[in-house]
Amino acid sequence: MDFFERQAQAQRRTSLLVVYFSTAVVGIILVLHVGLALALGYSLFDYGALGLTALGVVGAVFLGSVVKTIELSQGGRAVAAMLGGAPVDLNSTEPSERRLINVVEEMALASGVPVPELFVLEDKSINAFAAGHGPGDTAIGVTRGCIELLSRDELQGVIGHEFSHILHGDMKLNIRLIGVLNGILFLAVIGGLLFRIGVYSPRSSSSRDNSGAALGVAILGAGVVLYLVGWIGVFFGKLIKAAVSREREFLADASSVQYTRNPEGLAGALAKISKFSSRLESPRAEEASHLFFGTGTGDAWMKLFATHPPIEERVERISPGFDIAEAKLAAPVPAPHVGPAKAKQGRFVAGGRLAEALLPGQPQMAAAAALLGGLPEFSTQAVHELHGASALVFGLLLSDDDTVKGRQMGMIERTLQDEALKLEVKSVGMSSAQKIALVDLAIPTLRHLSPPQYAVFRTTVKNLVEADGQIALFEYTLQKILLRHLDLYFSNATGSVVKFKSLVPLLPDVSVLLSALATSGGGAVEELDAAFDAGVMELLVKPASFPMVRSGAIDLAAFDRALNRLAEAAPDVKRTVLTAGGAVVMQDGTVNDPQIEFLRAIADALDCPMPPFVHTS
Repeated sequence: MDFFERQAQAQRRTSLLVVYFSTAVVGIILVLHVGLALALGYSLFDYGALGLTALGVVGAVFLGSVVKTIELSQGGRAVAAMLGGAPVDLNSTEPSERRLINVVEEMALASGVPVPELFVLEDKSINAFAAGHGPGDTAIGVTRGCIELLSRDELQGVIGHEFSHILHGDMKLNIRLIGVLNGILFLAVIGGLLFRIGVYSPRSSSSRDNSGAALGVAILGAGVVLYLVGWIGVFFGKLIKAAVSREREFLADASSVQYTRNPEGLAGALAKISKFSSRLESPRAEEASHLFFGTGTGDAWMKLFATHPPIEERVERISPGFDIAEAKLAAPVPAPHVGPAKAKQGRFVAGGRLAEALLPGQPQMAAAAALLGGLPEFSTQAVHELHGASALVFGLLLSDDDTVKGRQMGMIERTLQDEALKLEVKSVGMSSAQKIALVDLAIPTLRHLSPPQYAVFRTTVKNLVEADGQIALFEYTLQKILLRHLDLYFSNATGSVVKFKSLVPLLPDVSVLLSALATSGGGAVEELDAAFDAGVMELLVKPASFPMVRSGAIDLAAFDRALNRLAEAAPDVKRTVLTAGGAVVMQDGTVNDPQIEFLRAIADALDCPMPPFVHTS
């Protein structure tokens, strides 16, 4: 199953959620109507009362959902804060935290996504979660027990599981689910409030106060009914979470094994959960139970409500014959990580469809470890410090032309000038892949800029890029990736809305993209035309009805406009576009750096992370 099919499935699950939710609300309305009719003495066939009940329930559910949705509008970091998570200091010297940072950074580079924000929950259980609105807006939270009781291989298996949820589009649905279900549970909150009002209402035997006493009894009765109905909401909430969660856990386990090629690592983590605990102490754990690696709230009393499959079944699927009884709980001794053998960062890519190879595997994991290990020490230190990360980005954008560089240095604030120059000088000789990797590593640090600081940073980046009056392809790619993710973060946006469900209205934009990809490969006109035509063949449109002609030169402004429109397409349309792009660059069996940069910008804008290119033969 490819990336875009998983994205489409996530959208279909959202539709299924609407059906489940609507059924739950209708059921609550009917039960509440019957309960209030019996408590207050009006007819079950009083449709006016039924309408008022429906209006009240819908209003309460809507209010509860909106309040929670607003609370979670900041994405993954809001979920982490709700659960009591504390941000991990990326400069931490604590061995288990350093190991966590290293594992997450490797996995991010292997997946082609910016490094997620990291949070630690001070909880002795073994658990983890990923939350956010998309690959570029993600937080990963782990419990203290997870990073202290698991070996590195086991921790890598857990993190691989969470990255599967990131890459498969599960997170947005998970956050939406928390907000929507809070609307159902909100009825129980209102019921509890009315119950307390009814209990403490003044009682009197005087006739003058009979009406007040009757009102108190009515409020009490309504509170009891509403509270009980609220528990019907709890029932439906558990049912809905279980319905959309269980199968995804099997897929995430399988994907983790695909990434790491080490089923024993993930099986060992699951085995330790079975012998220890995944139950969180947070009072808000129930709200997010469908996000966790383990159940987080203990075993469900009915299989129907289980958000996670049984541990034994999960272990058997990924590592048949693994002996859970042999799992040891003793904390492993943290040791410096020795990465796998270095993989070549290459230009050759084997044949096949690009969209079917977007999920990382062991070659990409090895390439990411090699890429991370090959970065200059000064740069990997700089990306974890706010001043250094800003300076590093500025340094990567400084021109080789002394005149242009002089103008650029004048644009940089005096406090960063010397640092930026130092970083730029040391970055000579870095490949474009290394520079883009540094941008991915710097993004979580740059998210700690204040809004005014980010406004200055953003303006400075754009001015540096445009300092020589033209925008190079690498400058465009770096700026596109960097500012897109940071803009989404600082605006609390949740990504593009689907506006195009058909490829036809986007064909002019696709033509611009394919032309740019073909031209960036270089070569004779005949070779460029052949590469362009290879991409057009993947579009499955009739040439006579929709003629596609290759543009002669790369226009980055037109390319950017086309890319922004394509970002609003449905997943299956994006898949077609990316497959066509892959056919263009793979037509001659080689992929050069400009083509890699173009592909990375396209894939990133389409919310489709692109793993590193590696030699496959």
